[in-house]
Amino acid sequence: MSRQRRLRSYEDYEKALSKGVGSGQLQDYQPWLRVQDVKSHGNRSLIFGLKTLRNHHVMSSIESDFFYQAEFNDSVIDIREQFPLLPLNLTEQIAGHIGVKHPLVRGVKGPPVLYVMTTDFLLTVKDPAGGIKYKAFAVKPDCIPTLRMAEKLEIERLFWALHDIEFKVYVGSELNRIRSKNIAWITSAIRIDTAHYEHLPFDDVVQALQPGDYALEALCSSQARRLNVEGSDIMTIIQVVIAKKLILVDLTTPIPELGVLRVLSNSYHQKVNERWV
Repeated sequence: MSRQRRLRSYEDYEKALSKGVGSGQLQDYQPWLRVQDVKSHGNRSLIFGLKTLRNHHVMSSIESDFFYQAEFNDSVIDIREQFPLLPLNLTEQIAGHIGVKHPLVRGVKGPPVLYVMTTDFLLTVKDPAGGIKYKAFAVKPDCIPTLRMAEKLEIERLFWALHDIEFKVYVGSELNRIRSKNIAWITSAIRIDTAHYEHLPFDDVVQALQPGDYALEALCSSQARRLNVEGSDIMTIIQVVIAKKLILVDLTTPIPELGVLRVLSNSYHQKVNERWV
């Protein structure tokens, strides 16, 4: 991991911008803030993006929850975290217009330095007609916001409104946590080198996963015996086919914890049947 980036003066901002920080798309995007740049009590982590092919910097478990759900959404084609609200004079004017203080860099000697505000996530979304639009999200815990939090959210909201971009607040919840944890478990199998599973008997396993409830341990054992492979290989196949959406499962209950998989539909099975129609 590279060292902490210094962002405490206007000269620091100019240097960062000259290096492309806060700009770019997909693999080329550089977030304004990285996990090593901030002190946080949250569960900071790096998550490799399947769509962007780069590490995403998330500052809390709630941001991780949001990331996994956003990435699993087929309409989302790019995810940019810690997106800077620039130019600074725009957020400064917005703060003055609504009569609130603009955030400042803490602990700076001399004249105050305006803090570059960021939006937690900016999504690039493809609409059903094939067009592209953007959606900005602030990620917050499920609690009553403080007055200062509300003031900063209003600056964000007006910033994006001036750009004609939808702005929403994502609130953590137990259901969101369960869904995200399931997605993290499902997609873990495809966030590493794919060469380790491409040789596995996918077709045989996918055809067996017809709609219904399955005890994972028993399913893996029976399929492993039938196909003469390891039980861990069967589990990998199950994760991969869900991640690739060949089968649709219920994500509202904690799958790995309960050890129960509810298959809602099997597109592979349907496509096989369509050949005989």
